[in-house]
Amino acid sequence: MNIERWLRVVAWVAAALYVVVGVGELIFADESLGRRISFAVVLIVFAVLVMGGVALIAQRPWIGAAVASIGAIAAGFALFWTVAAIVLGLAIVVLSVMVARRSTATQTRLA
Repeated sequence: MNIERWLRVVAWVAAALYVVVGVGELIFADESLGRRISFAVVLIVFAVLVMGGVALIAQRPWIGAAVASIGAIAAGFALFWTVAAIVLGLAIVVLSVMVARRSTATQTRLA
């Protein structure tokens, strides 16, 4: 499997984790409804940032890598108690930078 495919797979798994935890928190947490909704919305925003950044890498490699990394790191901090969120966040950062570097190197050779 190539790096781009690994990045897409890891991003989908991470985004699914963020959404599932957000919805689970919305349903099962003992906090006020406002706090539960805000936590779920924030996690969904992080998932959108990750997936949007990964989609953007094809056109704007470094901006896409930055957006995906910001979403992944923020979600890793928000979900620090799940080791999976931290591991997935680090994997997204590393893979997105690798894809952006490869894309930039390819564009430089073509120019």
